[in-house]
Amino acid sequence: MNKILRMTSVAALVAGGLVLPAQAAFAGTASVGSGRYENTSGSVVYGGSWQLNSHSSDSGGNSSNGKVAGDSAQLTFSSTGVSWIARTGPALGLGKVYLDGVQVATVDLYSATQQFQRPVYSNTSLSSGTHTIKVVRVGAKNALSRGNDIVLDAIVVSDTAAPATPTAVTSTEDRKGIRLSWAASTATDLAGYRVYRAEGTGEYESVSGDALLTGTSFLDVGLVPGKGYRFVVVAQDTSGNTSARSAVRSVTPAVPAPVERRYGDCPTTGTTVSNITQLRAAVGAAKPGSVIRLASGVYRGGVPVTRSGTSTAPIWICGPRTAVLDNSNVASANGFFLGNVSHVVVSGMTIQNFRKGVVLSSASHITVSDVLIRNIGEEAIKVRYGTTDSTIVKNTIQNTGRVIAEYGEGVYIGSSPKDWCAVYDCNTDKSDRNQVIANTITGTTADPIEAKPGTTGGTIRGNTVDGAQVVAADTLIAVKGNDYVVVDNVGTNGRDERGLYAMETEVPGYGYGNVFARNRVSVPFGATAVFVGPQNLVDCNNAAPIAGSLLTNRDCQK
Repeated sequence: MNKILRMTSVAALVAGGLVLPAQAAFAGTASVGSGRYENTSGSVVYGGSWQLNSHSSDSGGNSSNGKVAGDSAQLTFSSTGVSWIARTGPALGLGKVYLDGVQVATVDLYSATQQFQRPVYSNTSLSSGTHTIKVVRVGAKNALSRGNDIVLDAIVVSDTAAPATPTAVTSTEDRKGIRLSWAASTATDLAGYRVYRAEGTGEYESVSGDALLTGTSFLDVGLVPGKGYRFVVVAQDTSGNTSARSAVRSVTPAVPAPVERRYGDCPTTGTTVSNITQLRAAVGAAKPGSVIRLASGVYRGGVPVTRSGTSTAPIWICGPRTAVLDNSNVASANGFFLGNVSHVVVSGMTIQNFRKGVVLSSASHITVSDVLIRNIGEEAIKVRYGTTDSTIVKNTIQNTGRVIAEYGEGVYIGSSPKDWCAVYDCNTDKSDRNQVIANTITGTTADPIEAKPGTTGGTIRGNTVDGAQVVAADTLIAVKGNDYVVVDNVGTNGRDERGLYAMETEVPGYGYGNVFARNRVSVPFGATAVFVGPQNLVDCNNAAPIAGSLLTNRDCQK
């Protein structure tokens, strides 16, 4: 006698020798290999009357109901295992299972509540070769059920053979991290790959996330420069079989080169000036290689920079902290305004009591280093209107937004999209590839660092930012552009709900591809240290030291 399988058991029960006569009608059906075959797959052959039902909990979003006694569905396959995946519920009945024309089980699909993607029949010990599974609606039910239908959600064909080991594993270092690549597996039932990483001589751990990788590359972020790592890749098939590990790929990320053109690098030759008239005259007459040194003293007013240097002969404007540009009016003027120039270094001095401290406008390859900027009406350093490839390094910024709090950023990259037409001929402000490195920023009324939509490819590294005085923003570092690397920053006194931030805002297509790693961000209880939208990477080695705060709103990458 054939036995009825209740849902408390999914073991295959073989019951003596009943052959389904109609099986011969499907002879010659193409055989498939291991994999998951949804109810809508062309490889599944139906007989009779079936009804398609949609539900988000079904495999593939839908399933098929056999509505008439004798309705059948079958799949021919070449493997050693097979499972029938179905719904169960209070109005479902009995289905017979045939393997190679022999009835092997009767399955009862009744359950008190509806359940989805249930493996109602499985056999994982078939002989090698080609087999056919067929399920048939009996037209009967147990006494508790309200109906006789059966359900086909999917048929899973499985095996016990591991896929081939991934080969040709290579690594490439870029500004975001280490990108591993490997040759595609030839397995016909490949489900994906996993990447494992070991630090030094330590144990391997998975770093590619819970989901299998479906491509043949992986970007590992947050690696410590100068530290040795080992990587291996494995393949996994649709049956859950895992390959042997690939050959080991050893990597040591490079230590960033020291930032050049600091105050200590300022040449000792050149012209020394001691008042604002001399300073403006020297800057106005500068040529590639000019060095303008400020003597200690007070310089009343701002300085426009209109001359350019070259990559090998920049123009230097440098002086000690005791050389102080002081406007005595936080509502007017800029300390330095560098418009349409390139290869200029501004380094060392103090800039205070201006509307804006330093403005880079349509410039390139500018360095602002080791400057003290304080008591500023709006932004301390503004990088705008297509300014590219410039470096803001080791400056100290204190007390911005004295006139307009919402404009009180410490370092502001780009410009507001709502102003692009009014002030930039409706162009996107592509202030790209700018670096903000090792600055100390306190007392800002808006974000200590903000990168606007339109900007791309920047680096925000090693800065110390404090949000204690922020009143016109809710983040410490806001990244609204693309492909920024935000690493090794320390944020304190985070405000409201978010510390570091990357999200699409204002302009579609921006706020993506940003990487956050090794940052330490203090935000209040219940707030999130690193808050990002989709297609941004947050490494698990970021830290949120305040008890009760959250590290990130998304899964972090180990």
